[in-house]
Amino acid sequence: MRHLNRGSLAAFLFTTLFAGLSSAATPPSLKGLMFIGTMDHKLLVLSEDQAAVIGEISLDSVPKTTGIPRTAVLSADQTKLHIITTLMEVVTVDLVARKVISSFSLSDGRCSPRMIRGAGGRDFGGVAVDPGGRYLYASISLTVKELDQFRTDPPQFVQIDLQEKKISKSIPFPKGYDQGFGFGASYKISPDGKLLYVFDDDIVVFELATLKQVDRIPLATPEYPGASPYRLTANADPNEAPDEVTTVFTSVDPIVHKETLGLGTINLTTRKVDYQPIGPAFPMSGFMLTPDRKLGYSMMMNRTGANREAEWWVWDIPSHTVIKKAPFPARSNGRPGLSSDGKKLYFYSGGPTIEIFDAATLQQTKLTTINKDPTTNLIVMAGK
Repeated sequence: MRHLNRGSLAAFLFTTLFAGLSSAATPPSLKGLMFIGTMDHKLLVLSEDQAAVIGEISLDSVPKTTGIPRTAVLSADQTKLHIITTLMEVVTVDLVARKVISSFSLSDGRCSPRMIRGAGGRDFGGVAVDPGGRYLYASISLTVKELDQFRTDPPQFVQIDLQEKKISKSIPFPKGYDQGFGFGASYKISPDGKLLYVFDDDIVVFELATLKQVDRIPLATPEYPGASPYRLTANADPNEAPDEVTTVFTSVDPIVHKETLGLGTINLTTRKVDYQPIGPAFPMSGFMLTPDRKLGYSMMMNRTGANREAEWWVWDIPSHTVIKKAPFPARSNGRPGLSSDGKKLYFYSGGPTIEIFDAATLQQTKLTTINKDPTTNLIVMAGK
């Protein structure tokens, strides 16, 4: 196991950042609930205990019709959900009151913005939430309708003001980021709202107001010359540990280009990074940690078409090993999820159902029909 000291950034920055992200407690009335957007412009409310739909919230405001909800992010205080639709509208839902409290478009008819996808691809993972609750931050591309042509402007990093209901600031990307921060980048903002942390091939720290780079933390030097670097992602996890980030990495050898899968852990207090190879890599969808951070779950996919195979993998975090695998019927589409207590696995977005698996046995226990096609990520409220 390799222990790599990353001394380029003071440890207190990391500790302050991630402690702030995990400090918000879920309101009691929201514990045990899940939320997911659907094709018919609704936000469904589900009970984890009942494994059933117990309510729905219309995202349309009379007489206006919104677009289809496409991605959803929790506010820092975990009481509101910010939803971005296919028409580039920002809809804010008060989860406690179960009603829409704000809705506005980012397009003015002449300028049509589009999100640059971040970690997770279709989830637009590159959306950052202001800890103060006023702003969202995202990378966008902008198409402008001229009299005789359409013009595409260079990508920009924008501040979306949820109170003024508009893009309040556009910041050009710094030198070396002509096309933005990268397809798979994910973002975190410090609790004081002053620093932006971009998890890309390295962790790059910027002043949020100007996008001036203030630090860069190299994650790793690959063991093999020419191999791709290790890469960690800041997952949107309401149970995130205050002093650690753990996720999966891959490395590719330069001779036969064989991918190796493993676990990478950054200790944010000691600034050490552990990389532990596990075995041959498989295409993976999702990596989820239990609230106690002792187990991880991932959905592994292998082959394509009629030969497609799917497995649940269980990871023992302290020993950095895969301790259990179990196949389940492969789907052509779908995403994994984890319950708030870490005892159930969810498989959704492959149709109008949510499949529920026992995390201990990895066997399906229930099939919940929601009678609607889901279109966003599943938001599971933290259990603590």
